[in-house]
Order: sequence, then structure tokens, then C-alpha cells
Amino acid sequence: MNNELAEQMIRSYFKSWVDKDFQAFLSTLHHEAIVRECTGAVIHGRAEHERWFLEWNNGHNKVEYWNVKKIGFDQKQSIACVEWQFACIYDEQQYIWDGVSIVYFRDSLIIEINEYEMKRDKFYPYRLTPGA
Repeated sequence: MNNELAEQMIRSYFKSWVDKDFQAFLSTLHHEAIVRECTGAVIHGRAEHERWFLEWNNGHNKVEYWNVKKIGFDQKQSIACVEWQFACIYDEQQYIWDGVSIVYFRDSLIIEINEYEMKRDKFYPYRLTPGA
């Protein structure tokens, strides 16, 4: 696994959600992959991934965007850290947040994703001077 292939897999995975592209989604994941969402949901193995993607994308649910800000990759360990921005409509409610995923690879596919959420609205409780 190299940096270019890791970045391609990550971008393809994110894009598959935006495009609701089931085949592209499956093509990025190892058959034993596990995804731990920042919501607490854990999806493990091909059958669960298929059901998750198809059910989530049924009806009016939509990933509006999932933009990659930065990707760091450790070739020796086949691990990437991805900073991103995300927005979706789910059950007729909009959700927007920033996040980070730690992505592990095996056999040039994604074997594990651990997602972490950061609140989109920021504040500075210890700033002494506004705008400083």
C-alpha cells in the first residue's frame, strides 16, 4: 500500500456515499472490514456493510458532501488519518460536523475505519482579546 492508493481508496469511499454508488462503496472495503461510526454504530463484515449502505441510502437520506481536508499516511503501518467536513440529511433532519477518521488497510483495501466527530461551531473560552 502506498500513499497514492490509500488516498484514492479514501476519496472513493467518501464519494460513494455522496453519489449513492453501491458498487464503488463495496469496491473500497475488505470483506472483513469494520466501521465504527462517530455515532456509536459498528458495522462489521460484507453482509452488514451491504445492508447498512442500502438501507441508509433508501428514500430521502442523502450525504450532501464529505470533503477531505487533509490526509496523513503511514506506509509502514498502512494507516491513514483523514480530517474531513461532512453534511447529510437523515430522516429529514440536517446534520453537519467536522471529523477525523483513522483508516487501516489490508490487501490494498480498507479493513477498518474509526470515526471521530468534532463540533462544527467553535468557541474560544480562554481568549482574552476578541479576534486575537
